[in-house]
Amino acid sequence: MKRTALPARRALLVALSALALGVPCCAGSDLSPSSEVEGLRVLAVTADKPYAAPPSTRGGGDVTFEMTYADGLDSPGGGARPVEITWLGGCVNPPVGVDEHIGCLPQLLGAVAQLAAGGADDGENEEGDDSPRLFDRDLITPEQSDEPDSEPPRARFTMALPDSILDGAQPTETGTVYSTAYVFFTVCAGKARVASAPAESGFPLECVGEDGAVLGPDSFVVGYTQVYVFGDERTNANPRIDGFTLKLDGNEVTPGEGGLPVVKRCVRPEAQAQGCSATEPADDECTTYEIEALVPPDAAEEDVEAAGLGGPPVREAIWVDYYTDGGEFDGARRLVSDTVTGARADNGTTWIPPSEPGRVTLWAVVHDTRGGASVKQQEVLVE
Repeated sequence: MKRTALPARRALLVALSALALGVPCCAGSDLSPSSEVEGLRVLAVTADKPYAAPPSTRGGGDVTFEMTYADGLDSPGGGARPVEITWLGGCVNPPVGVDEHIGCLPQLLGAVAQLAAGGADDGENEEGDDSPRLFDRDLITPEQSDEPDSEPPRARFTMALPDSILDGAQPTETGTVYSTAYVFFTVCAGKARVASAPAESGFPLECVGEDGAVLGPDSFVVGYTQVYVFGDERTNANPRIDGFTLKLDGNEVTPGEGGLPVVKRCVRPEAQAQGCSATEPADDECTTYEIEALVPPDAAEEDVEAAGLGGPPVREAIWVDYYTDGGEFDGARRLVSDTVTGARADNGTTWIPPSEPGRVTLWAVVHDTRGGASVKQQEVLVE
């Protein structure tokens, strides 16, 4: 029996590259694994309704996107860098058979044109009766990023889906009727402007510094996320994370006076560099810690489309990606729940603290195969 799968949901495109989390070190390369945050990074963009209800239904129509990002670089004078976040909406049902980021460009031109013209005074525009909100801008100041004892600021964008989003949608071979809506975003440690050479950059916006120079991928992130709308009003919940554990030899790490877990820094010889060319530290040099995102066993929901016509029930797969702005992992991607065998007993990994003392942040981003995602973070004090 032939089965039809929905297009893969590409949650994030960072500088137009594919997901490369947990990529092993390669000989001859000094690049750090992508799980280690050393520049400006978008860790997740989560939709409150990965499968949105049609606007005509009760509670349908509005989808709110929340971005979790991190910046591993400081400003030239020290401290956090200001970050400008631009949201571009308005892409609904791009042409079939065309990559999303290409097929959406014609629909995004209206948003870019309004953005270039200055838009509304507050940097955003309002949606019409049958058109989604086109753009929004958020400026995260260094003071917001450096605020003590608080999570990093998260940018949000709410888009109203058009009433006509399901008009003309053709059923798949399994009889499913659905449409898609896309939101693009840029995160710029400078000022975003209309690209001077969009054909070369591959995107209509670019990021420039105070001197007007175009900034690179450590300071400029481009990506998109999408949501589905189904004619049968099916839903998909974001996978739940019940907690985040940090253990040493199976025991929870004790919090210090400030309430943060306290760990030992990893002391390495001066000649022993970190990264792909590093040698493995001896057991008596670095203390390693076990971290794990606690996902309930029943988090995986039934995936109706994957089961096909008359097939047995199939549940979505769930996995977790770990990130840190200090130290390194022994594997940064773990399977949480398999479509066949179900939930796994252990989805944790090993973390080696950095050699420099200070605050370090650990993130766990849990994904499902139907566009759902959740984020949990834990700050740690390295002494």
